[in-house]
Amino acid sequence: MTTEITAQLPKYSNPGGVVPEQVNMRELLSCWRTLIEPGKDLERLYETLVTISTPSMARMYYRMRVHPNGRKMFETKPDILALLDDDDYLASLPAGSVGHAFRSFLTTNRLDAGVYSEATIRPIAEKNNWSEDYYYSVLRGTALHDVLHAIAGYGPDAAGEALALGFFCGQTEPAGPIRLAGLILTIITPGASMRHKLRCYQEATERGRRADNIFVAPWEALLNRPLDEVRGLLGVSPKSAAHPKGTWYTGWMPSGMTTPTFWDYDEIAAKA
Repeated sequence: MTTEITAQLPKYSNPGGVVPEQVNMRELLSCWRTLIEPGKDLERLYETLVTISTPSMARMYYRMRVHPNGRKMFETKPDILALLDDDDYLASLPAGSVGHAFRSFLTTNRLDAGVYSEATIRPIAEKNNWSEDYYYSVLRGTALHDVLHAIAGYGPDAAGEALALGFFCGQTEPAGPIRLAGLILTIITPGASMRHKLRCYQEATERGRRADNIFVAPWEALLNRPLDEVRGLLGVSPKSAAHPKGTWYTGWMPSGMTTPTFWDYDEIAAKA
């Protein structure tokens, strides 16, 4: 799978930067209140999640570097957010495509593809002395979070976020603290029995484990392709196969966060 690279990210230069591999406990303790009321400060929430995810994000970076697509990606550093944030482009894509599903995910819940853009991430990178390539991996991984939702079929509600975390953990095992965070979110999110929720979380983790590395997939060339075709290319099993007993939806959200609208693109596509 190849793509033409044209858009480039603004230059972030830090030749002596590092790849953090351990959680900064001082930073984590300083932002614990954010986890109690996550909707109060979304930028602080992002930094909290980055801190918790440090071991997983380091593994994501190293696995991107050794992947055939990843090696080329670090040379060219394509700006996927430029496409994901271009609503006119997304609106031109055919129904049933990855980009159409992604746009449906955003518009159904009035979400912004660039909510965590360079303006949010660069100050964190500079404060923590991230290397240039590691910074790029975090920037790209963050931009692809909602693409993960679209490709996996997980909604934007708390249950969908828990399952998206499970999928991410499967991609970056051993996932460390972020796996625990996903388990806690799974446990506290209402809407199904504990047994069903924990089974769904494990199924999402296994689904991510079996899939190709989605962070190095050439999404610039895949957004206009049929969703089912791309799932097959990347080894992302259909939602119905990954979760034979279904998942669950909840109207509950953590304090300070707006309740999202139910979203299931496979249902939307079937009706269309």
